[in-house]
Amino acid sequence: MFEVKRFVQNKMAENSYLLSARNGDTLIIDPGANSKAERDSIENYIKENSLNPLAIVLTHGHFDHIAGAAWARDFYNIKTWMHIDDKEELVIAAHAASVYNVNMEYVFTEADNYFDGEPVLKFGSVEVHVLHTPSHSKGSVCLYLPDGDILFAGDTTYNGTIGYSNDGFASLIKVIKEKILTLPPSTMVYSGHGLPCMISELRLPSSARR
Repeated sequence: MFEVKRFVQNKMAENSYLLSARNGDTLIIDPGANSKAERDSIENYIKENSLNPLAIVLTHGHFDHIAGAAWARDFYNIKTWMHIDDKEELVIAAHAASVYNVNMEYVFTEADNYFDGEPVLKFGSVEVHVLHTPSHSKGSVCLYLPDGDILFAGDTTYNGTIGYSNDGFASLIKVIKEKILTLPPSTMVYSGHGLPCMISELRLPSSARR
């Protein structure tokens, strides 16, 4: 029912995604493209597959996940969506990038739309259930598609295990146990970095298994 295309982008090896329905309705998730070559890779794939981008949805506001958001918004004339609690992350994104010697070619300081809580977002034939998973950042979310058994986890998970928390190990484990491990085991998890895995394959540290 849905197809997911992953692009590994920028110096941080961030995963940008295109989520496409059979009719071509497409969401751009966490566009991290920070060079012309990276932007071209997304543009060419969309063109070659006759996709119809409808919106940009961000799992959080860190620079490596938003580096291509302003470009994609302007190029495709679509709106950006993110959680209100990460609004301040956009303001400091360019500075945060400079700490890693990354110069953001397109500065993105304001989303078009902010949501709060855990809404259901509908774009054409694509319906996304937002799961608020604060830990990596205050406004971090996972994007769940029950019809496709798909979860975009942002940096809540990495490469089949837990992600990084700016709010402490305990808070990260809590949101993973409450929001992710309660989903069907066959759900495919597409993280912000690394390869996808099923929820049944997600590995927690031994200290978190109690």
